[in-house]
Formats: sequence, structure tokens, C-alpha cells
Amino acid sequence: MLTLLKIAGLVFERFGSLLSDEFFWIIILILIMIYKKSSAMEIKMLGSSYPLFKKVLSSVLTGLAGGLTGSMLVILMGISIEDYTMAGEGSLTGAITYIWIIAVLLAMINPRYLCFSYAGGIIALMSLIFGFPKVYVPGLLALIGVLHLVESFLIWMDGYTYSVPLFLRMKDRRTVGGYMMNRIWPIPLVVFAVMFGRNGGGASFAGLIDMPSWWPFLKHSAAGGSRELIYLPIMLPVVLGYGDMAITSSPEKKCRSSAIRLGGYSLILIILSLAASKLKFFAYAAAVFAPLAHEMLIIYGGKEETEGEPCFAAGETGVKVLYVKKDSIAEDMGIKPGDTILRINGISIYSETQLAEFLGSCPVYIWIDVERPEHKVVTVEHTDYRNGNRSLGILVVPRNAEFYYEISSGGSIFKKLINRIRGKSDKGIDV
Repeated sequence: MLTLLKIAGLVFERFGSLLSDEFFWIIILILIMIYKKSSAMEIKMLGSSYPLFKKVLSSVLTGLAGGLTGSMLVILMGISIEDYTMAGEGSLTGAITYIWIIAVLLAMINPRYLCFSYAGGIIALMSLIFGFPKVYVPGLLALIGVLHLVESFLIWMDGYTYSVPLFLRMKDRRTVGGYMMNRIWPIPLVVFAVMFGRNGGGASFAGLIDMPSWWPFLKHSAAGGSRELIYLPIMLPVVLGYGDMAITSSPEKKCRSSAIRLGGYSLILIILSLAASKLKFFAYAAAVFAPLAHEMLIIYGGKEETEGEPCFAAGETGVKVLYVKKDSIAEDMGIKPGDTILRINGISIYSETQLAEFLGSCPVYIWIDVERPEHKVVTVEHTDYRNGNRSLGILVVPRNAEFYYEISSGGSIFKKLINRIRGKSDKGIDV
């Protein structure tokens, strides 16, 4: 127990160094810029944007929780990336730099390739085949697995927060409703570099705390020798992001299913990495699995949304509710996204225009027949003798939308830049 408390103290000490870490503040700046850019879409759809400060603060706090969880997993497993010797050979920052360079180059092909699964897999294969860059492959791939496991946790808990409703044009030319999820989390992660210390074998945490014989789970290639292995904890600020569309289900359900799949992928990659520390064959298997399996998850998720039955599509009767504003009359009545408004005060509703015209008379008492997604019809009511009921505070799926976003499969950043130079607008939403 005393050992755990000492380790926790060193971890929190590393967390405290974030305030003076330039790269962490660069991540925060990028986060602010991305959220600020998405505010234009929120204003267009909702008439106002989510408070920027709240979005940034929630991302930072959630990211800190994810970083703490990930760091404890890294410490438990003893994940190391690169060797340090007494002569100073090896460079952890060098390994991370190579990964970022590859990731940025891949993002030029498609933005979704800005992910450690792709770049890390390529770096691992290069190290295994050519011996360059010098990276401890099982540790690198295990780190990628832990990062995606943390990401799955964050998607489950926070992926649908501040999701934005959209009108989308499908391949069959129908206009349906959907949600765009776009969350970014700065993650302070503790990782290890390994230094060879005094004779006698064993392992120590930062050269200060002698670790038990069973630690770590991910045995380093030099473990069991005559030299002590000193695991040096280093703070590594990283950024995790989640961008997805919810068309066939609610944002919360979509995030739940995405998190489960990503969590399964992460566990398999971690298991392969642990096996790779024993047999080199599994290092090759894990290096190939990391990018290919991740790409399969992306492709399957995209097809599921674009080829499945939309959850928010206008029917022959009634109007489909896409979004309910907070503290609105509709929220007070218990109306939820996915509901269909069939009748108001006994009058059948066939379009959003008809609904708006009825509410334009500002009735003081309204009752609405609502069909739930499970096809159950309920009646809800609301009374306001002082102000009347002029607006329900909802966004419904129009039959003929004045504006909408086209669904695309992503594209090169170079192509998008050329389109902007030529003055072409980009209304594509990647799925």
C-alpha cells in the first residue's frame, strides 16, 4: 500500500508540471480554435452556440480524468517506448516526433489518418524490418492500445456532449436529420523510458521505489539480466479526439456502440503487445493489426450510418422532432428527440409550416399527441395564461430543407485547400 501511495505522489507531481509544459498549452490553443470554428454550424442550426468556455473546460477536466486512468494502466503494465543507457543513448522525444511526422503526412491523404494507430503501426514495422527508428515495439503498440482504451472510455462518458443537429442529404436524395459529434480531449499521460542502473537486477520506479518481482506485466527485453532496470516516468501530453455522425440512432446510443467496439479493439491490441514481449512474431502481428483493424472499424461505422435506416426521417404524417432546446416548453412537456408530433389541440399536423402557423396564434393551452419511437402514442399538455405558447423550442426534420449538408467520405486536405482557393464552398460532412 505504501508503494502505491509513493507512486501516486510521483504521478501527481508529474501532473503538476503541465502548467509549465508548452506543448500542453499548444494543445489547449488548438482545442479552442477547433471549437470556435464549430460554433458557426451551431449558430446556423440552433440560432446560438454552446458556450466556448464550458466546452473547453469540460474537455480539459474530462481529459485529465482520462489521463489519470491511462497513466495508472501504463504504470501497472510498465509500458516503455525506448531505452536510455547511462551514456544517454536513445530518445523518447525522437520516437514521438517520428510518429507525429508520419501522422501529419497521412492526414494530408485523409484527416482521419491523424491517429497513432496508423502512424504507430508504420513506425513499429519500420523498426522491426529496418531497425530504424530505435523503438521498443511492444511498448509502443501497448501505449497505442491504452490510448484507444482511454478514448473508448471518454467516448462512452462524453462523446455525445454538445452534439450538433444537422440536416443531411443522403445518397438516395432524401433529407434526414442527424447529429455531429466533435469532442477533443487533452490527455496528460505518464509513460516510461528505461535506464540501466546498478548491478543486481530487479526494477525500480524512478530509481527511488523498488518494485515487486511480478512487476511489470509488460516485461522489457532486458528484464531478468544482471543490471537493474530503472523506469523513468515522463509526462507526455497527447490529444484524443472523436468525430462521428449519428444518423441511425441517437448520439448517446451511437457513442455507446462506438466505445464498445473501440474498447474491444484496444484490448486485443494490448494482448498482442503483451505477447510480443515474449515472441517477436506477435510484434509483427500487432503492428499490422493496429492500423488495419482501426480502419475496418471506421469503414464499418461509416457504412452503418449511411446505409442503415435513418432515425430522424420525416414520415407521411406528423413531424419528426430532431432536437429539443434546454428549458423549453417541449422539454417541460416531456417531448424528446425521435418523437413524432401527430396532432396539436386535435388538429393533425403534416408539416413544420403548419405547426408554426398554429403556434403563431399564441394559444394559452395546448395538448399534443406524440408518437414515441417504440410506436406508443401519448398525450402531453402545457398551459401558459400569461404569455401563451408561441414556440415549443424544438427543431424538426423538414420535408424540403432550405439548406443541408452533403455526406462525403472525407478527402485530402490538399484538395480542400485548392477548393477554398478557387472559391468553392465545402458543405461535405465526413462519415
